[in-house]
Amino acid sequence: MAKRKPGSGVAKKDWAAIKLLACDVDGVLTDASVLYGPEGELAKRFFIRDGMGLRLLEAAGVRVAVITSEDSPVVSARVQRLMLSAYRPGMKRKGDALRHIMAEFGAAPNETAFIGDDVNDAEALAVAGIAIAPADASEFAIDRARFVTQKPGGNGAVREVADLILAAKGVDPARLWAEIHGGKAESHDAGTV
Repeated sequence: MAKRKPGSGVAKKDWAAIKLLACDVDGVLTDASVLYGPEGELAKRFFIRDGMGLRLLEAAGVRVAVITSEDSPVVSARVQRLMLSAYRPGMKRKGDALRHIMAEFGAAPNETAFIGDDVNDAEALAVAGIAIAPADASEFAIDRARFVTQKPGGNGAVREVADLILAAKGVDPARLWAEIHGGKAESHDAGTV
């Protein structure tokens, strides 16, 4: 299949219906780079604006889940810092994990979006009503995506999707952030993501 033009395939009403956004990690929340040392994984590179997009979604009532085949202390710490609704590490069957999370939060397929970048995301991409691939995803993921971002993974792809969902729901991100930062919505310093 030919590479899809970024941004095609999803109407505003479809974005507005989203109640659950689930993401893979490597190649989606990160640029797919991992630093290894003798002890194993040392670090992954996360993009702060992607984290801000996820915090804004959570504050707007959209549940955010991270589903990954790895079990990484680095990712666990990032998910905790962002105070996301669900984290499923070590998932080789991401479609099953996504179905369970959808049931947990009462989200139908048309109310669920999943961002994945490679073959290990195939099942989850098939389960979600809106299957999303970052601009630099594998051809496999792009061929299965209903929406391809303009930004690459780990460099704004997640924020691009978050902004589309928020805009479709009529949420003003600046006003929402002011409410969050006012201390009423979060139990820790909301100024860092």
